[in-house]
Amino acid sequence: MNRREFLKTSGIACASLIVGASRISASEPTADLVLVNGTVVTVDPLDSVVQAIVVKNGRILDIGSDAQIRRYIGLTTKTIDLKGDTVTPGLIDAHAHLPVFGQRENGAWVNLQQCKTKDEVLSKLAERTKILPKGEWVSAWGIADMTLRFLNRDDLDGVSREHPILATHTGGQWGFTNTLALQISGIDKNTPDPPGAKIGRSMMGTPTGLLLHYQALYLVRRMMPQISDKKFEEAILFAQNLYAKEGVTAIHDNFFMVSEINSANFSEKYLAALSSNKMPLRVKIWPYMPNLQEAQRGITDIFSGKDPAPDSVYRKLALLRKENPSLFAEIWGGWKLATDGGGPTALFYQNLGGLPMHKKEELNEMVKIFHETGQQISVHAIGDEAVDLTITSFLNALKSHPRKDHRHRIEHALVPTPIAFDRMAEHGIVVCTHPQWIYKWVDNSQGLKMFNEKGRGVIPLKSYLKNNIAVAFGADPPAFPIYRPQLALWQAVARITENKYQLNTSEAIPIKTALRLQTMGSAYAGFQEKDLGSIEKGKYADLVVWEENFCTAPLNRIKDIKAKMTIVGGSVVYDRNQST
Repeated sequence: MNRREFLKTSGIACASLIVGASRISASEPTADLVLVNGTVVTVDPLDSVVQAIVVKNGRILDIGSDAQIRRYIGLTTKTIDLKGDTVTPGLIDAHAHLPVFGQRENGAWVNLQQCKTKDEVLSKLAERTKILPKGEWVSAWGIADMTLRFLNRDDLDGVSREHPILATHTGGQWGFTNTLALQISGIDKNTPDPPGAKIGRSMMGTPTGLLLHYQALYLVRRMMPQISDKKFEEAILFAQNLYAKEGVTAIHDNFFMVSEINSANFSEKYLAALSSNKMPLRVKIWPYMPNLQEAQRGITDIFSGKDPAPDSVYRKLALLRKENPSLFAEIWGGWKLATDGGGPTALFYQNLGGLPMHKKEELNEMVKIFHETGQQISVHAIGDEAVDLTITSFLNALKSHPRKDHRHRIEHALVPTPIAFDRMAEHGIVVCTHPQWIYKWVDNSQGLKMFNEKGRGVIPLKSYLKNNIAVAFGADPPAFPIYRPQLALWQAVARITENKYQLNTSEAIPIKTALRLQTMGSAYAGFQEKDLGSIEKGKYADLVVWEENFCTAPLNRIKDIKAKMTIVGGSVVYDRNQST
């Protein structure tokens, strides 16, 4: 399937015909599962709508009318009468961070997402210190305020001087620590800024508690105790079950940590969880590479064919590729890089405070290494300048080493420059973005200042598609507070903020198109379109039964539509009637 076919959108003639499905003997293969009497929105190239689905050995054997699929029903077939309900392909979240998302949601970390003021944040942190022994870490996630001076070490010392504290902004790009955490981490006025990061300092050079970008945060995180195998698995499973309840069947984890703090431990735990057969959903990973040295080491250790050193943080991935190549191929996405940060550190041409993650030469060299070894590259780029830098790095690599169908990805790409559209389209660059960000983050003053003409250029979905650029959707939890993909489907059409500020609708797209991007768009972004993303013969039976049809529901109802049942590979992983 080429990109033009993938992006094609056409009308869906929604219809429902109630026909009984009697069990009869036939020469056709007996189905494991049959869904009948429904409105099946296939998202195939013709936007077909059918009544019934036949599943055998985890894949779709056939689709059609109730009458057509009767021949597959045998004595052992499980038959589900949809009673007119709508079925879509499983939704694919193309940008998430499962372990930290799970830890935010299951209570392992203090969840600050609902705190609107400094006092609320400090009160929430204080509650956790009351139930922890002295000396234990307080980890928190979800500060919403975009001000880098929102907290300082004195504020957090007021919460506790006996518990080391790290409170991270919701975007994950910066955070705040107290004095004890700085002392344990060895951070003082003589500590140099890590490359691509900054340690906040007073006029006298004393650390204020602010840590900007991953490398500065890792100075503290490396000192935190390792999470147990059981707690790690619980966090990932918790996050997946939340997703399953919302109709998500596959996830792209765009920040698989390998080379950083506790990294070998992290890698081992994550791979063990994905190999355990306990996880209900499909997952692909893009390990994050913080610098050129790690990029060179990662490629060599995993893909050279030689056994890496026993202490290599890439050893588990290398062994998985060697000993279980099918599982490795299933979960391996490529490599993750970052060009800029977020909020006040994002690289916008008009933002003097933008902080690049890499020097241009290093970024270009890292991209070149991964590109020339046949890898897909996923790059975090928020600002328009960051997007341009990322595109240039891709084009430099393509010029020296031409490659077809690389599908290099730009993650976020909130407000690209006009020339960026042409460059992305010409060279097959994929965009993974988040229309739901409009709902939560455009209301703040910084967001409103950023977007001219009432947000005409922000998350320009219609322009992306008009320029034949492949687009995927992801919720980005825990960076974004709401993980439900229904919000993305709604905002792709509505473009209205939580405070009812209506953005320019010239970049809005129809709901059928939004559904295609959340399914086939995300599948294409992960090289999964042959197996996932639509309801077609031969594809995996990843399906969702909904209480309403997105295609015909009133606009403002879309965000609230609930999944009744989620099926992955023909197995029910969520059933509202069976859940407590």
